[in-house]
Amino acid sequence: MHHPATELLLDYHNGRMPRGQGLTVRAHVEACAECRAQLRLFDVIGAALLEDTDGVEMSADALDLALARIERPEETVSQPTAKPAKPKPYLEGIALPAGLKPQDFKPRYWAAPGVWIASLDNETDGAHTYLMGVKGGMNMPDHDHKGLELTLVLTGRFSDVGGDYLPGDLVAQAPGDIHAPAIAGGQECICLISALAPIAPKTLLGKLLKPFARI
Repeated sequence: MHHPATELLLDYHNGRMPRGQGLTVRAHVEACAECRAQLRLFDVIGAALLEDTDGVEMSADALDLALARIERPEETVSQPTAKPAKPKPYLEGIALPAGLKPQDFKPRYWAAPGVWIASLDNETDGAHTYLMGVKGGMNMPDHDHKGLELTLVLTGRFSDVGGDYLPGDLVAQAPGDIHAPAIAGGQECICLISALAPIAPKTLLGKLLKPFARI
């Protein structure tokens, strides 16, 4: 299985990832016992560091201030009721990771013949996170990346210069990583992709399709 690099997993553990990329790593972690074990190791290391950290002297009235805050009447804040994500016909029969099931994706659109995209709704951190489905047997145009892109395989399989990727695999592409994913024949390949910046097509076909793909 292809895993996120330790640095990426540590950013996820510390909550330093944009929403879409954190969602992508979380979906991989759900299926990966090795990465879950590494996250537990981060917890152990953090606890050990806390034990070795020197204490800080508290002010004389620190306890009184803390008790005063505890005794304040609790303010009632009405929370909006979260609406369940609308079922998407194109995802029927796909065993989505638990973290993806409540996410609301916009209606899908066709980026090219045999290629559809459905963007994650309400993103505010600048990243573009989306589901992409590609018909089996297709080859995607060569392209570079203007920012870090994470790809999680949900169904099917694809390959590029970096290897062969199966369901559950997470692939990270950084600027300068030029590749042309080749979809295995037969089953449609569906991936969850979260990119911090648009791709940079390297072929005329890719440049012509970019306005339709909107990625």
